[in-house]
Amino acid sequence: MAITPIYNYEEQNASIIAGLLVAYSTASADPDTSSPAGTWTGWNGITEIGDIGNQGSFIEQTTLADTTKRYMAGMKDTSEMEVTYFKYAGDSGQAGIKTAAEAGSVIWVKAQWPNGDTAKFQAALSGYAIVGGGNEDGVRAKVTMRISGDVTFTDAS
Repeated sequence: MAITPIYNYEEQNASIIAGLLVAYSTASADPDTSSPAGTWTGWNGITEIGDIGNQGSFIEQTTLADTTKRYMAGMKDTSEMEVTYFKYAGDSGQAGIKTAAEAGSVIWVKAQWPNGDTAKFQAALSGYAIVGGGNEDGVRAKVTMRISGDVTFTDAS
């Protein structure tokens, strides 16, 4: 017996994350929509970035008449993430993010993947650290942040 597919699947090649660009802004309003327009500063040397997005909780709504538990979506919560990067001497973008992290600032962050997809969000910064390592490791730093509010995703397609 032949199986009838539920949709027409077309095989595609995946995009790799290599080429991801990240920028930040210390502007209080969205740099893309404020007047005058704000500026974005490149965040160079990033080697690792956490999950970007919001995820909701689940609220149980089971009644005595139900025989299986029932749920509905609850409030969204945001991601806490670390961004790790090679520390470059004299890089003004890295100096700015270090200053913002040490001050506990709220910043705007924009990430653009090699396939053209973007994510934009505000983040509360809670810390800065130099990452430990061994003899042959490059000097790296990390900033800890938590996304504050919704993430705006834009698909390139």
